[in-house]
Amino acid sequence: MNWQPVIVFYVKTTAWVLFPLIIGLVAKEFTENQSIFLISLVVGFGITCYGIYREIRVYKKEIEK
Repeated sequence: MNWQPVIVFYVKTTAWVLFPLIIGLVAKEFTENQSIFLISLVVGFGITCYGIYREIRVYKKEIEK
């Protein structure tokens, strides 16, 4: 069994979670307004959900081949 596609999928989905989290933590240091931070947090969560959904869709197509 070839594990490379599974590892690549895992790294991509983990990156979709970690990068927005790190960016949000860095942005919080530069933001004094709490509401702007919360809005950016919600937007980042939405982008993360979409990115993971997209990766799952691509991976499913790859498996079906």
